[in-house]
Amino acid sequence: MDRQPNPFNSKTISIDYLARTEGESGLMVKIAEGGDVQEIKLKIFEPPRFFEGFLVGRKYSEAGDIVSRICGICPISHLTTSLQAVEDAMGIMPSPQTRRLRRLMCVSQVVASHIIHLYMFVLPDYFGYPGFAEMMPEFKKETDYLLAMKEAVNNVAEKIGGRPLNPVSMVVNGFTKLPDRETMLSLAEGIRAVLPMAYETAMMMSRLPYPDLETEGEFAALRKEASGEEERGEYAFNEGRLVSSGGLNLDIHDYFAAFCEQEQGYAQAKKSFLKTGNTYMSGALARVNLKFDQLHDETKKLAQEIGFSRPDRNPFHNNLAQALEIYDGMLESIRLLSEIDPKKEVPSVDIRAGEGVAITEAPRGLLMHRYVIDRRGVIEEANLITPTSQNFANIERDLHLLAARYGQSDDHEALRLKCEQLIRAYDPCFSCSVH
Repeated sequence: MDRQPNPFNSKTISIDYLARTEGESGLMVKIAEGGDVQEIKLKIFEPPRFFEGFLVGRKYSEAGDIVSRICGICPISHLTTSLQAVEDAMGIMPSPQTRRLRRLMCVSQVVASHIIHLYMFVLPDYFGYPGFAEMMPEFKKETDYLLAMKEAVNNVAEKIGGRPLNPVSMVVNGFTKLPDRETMLSLAEGIRAVLPMAYETAMMMSRLPYPDLETEGEFAALRKEASGEEERGEYAFNEGRLVSSGGLNLDIHDYFAAFCEQEQGYAQAKKSFLKTGNTYMSGALARVNLKFDQLHDETKKLAQEIGFSRPDRNPFHNNLAQALEIYDGMLESIRLLSEIDPKKEVPSVDIRAGEGVAITEAPRGLLMHRYVIDRRGVIEEANLITPTSQNFANIERDLHLLAARYGQSDDHEALRLKCEQLIRAYDPCFSCSVH
């Protein structure tokens, strides 16, 4: 007897509640007797949270604190994107120091998020455990790596942002408080100490038995080209142009000329598409594919060691790309912490009316905030498009390809696991998607 609450039959695989993801979702896959895939539905039933509505009527200075509560994993991304959208609306250009410190904060958060995803969400799938807590007694080294790396990067957010989650010192046009030079150097040493663990994490991820699959969607990411005497542009997180593997290359303000959203009757989240009709994937795999040349040389060497070569179209290899970003993010954090000598700057704002757009790279992919602000500094309109909303359509498309490839087998449990592995490989945040 099948012990699952929703037993499989010859045509339907149903997952009422998908575990080890952020937020609430389920999955339904219908397969005909001959193996043809009839229907795929990723059912995102996380209750709507109405953050866009909350922002209307609030002062510009409140927006960052509000949106950082959308997600407990990527509050820095929402906060940074909000601040930059306000600054865009008001014509504010933050100082180079502010922009570098924001980059450092976002890089540290991407690393922290990837660590949690790979160790706590991904590993149990491949070692046959229901969760990481059950693995801990037998995987002491991996547990020690997880805790040590997470602490090192959390310290960056705490010392610069005021606390590891929901930073309080990041405000429009600057920071209210900054650490001293000695603290920055100490943080760099803390990350340098765990860098070998990041290397071992990438090696471990490369040894997992990933299913064979190639996505048919495009890849989309921010890219910032070199300027001046730079040999290469920086691996973009907070600044750059929107590019895709299909040839897209446009200013972020032209986002709505190339992308659109559609509501879904079976899900609380919207789906994003390119206006060409194609689906797309954003996140670590898209970033590594589209700007591999901008990674640190040591990371490129590590990619070769783990057998990663681009273009890599296997969505399961988002796990490998995240492992590379952990290593590269630590190298970048060490560089920034070693170079930045914080000088006191007093944030100032001249309020004016305007419309602002900002797009950043959150851990899971592209994050867009758009605000319309009146002359009093009050938000009149707000639109947020999150990474999981942007990946939603491509996840379902990849699930269809996966079910078509492996659905002819009578082993429904094996297909169910592959479907769960695929969804988790995207590292979705369903809580963010129903903002």
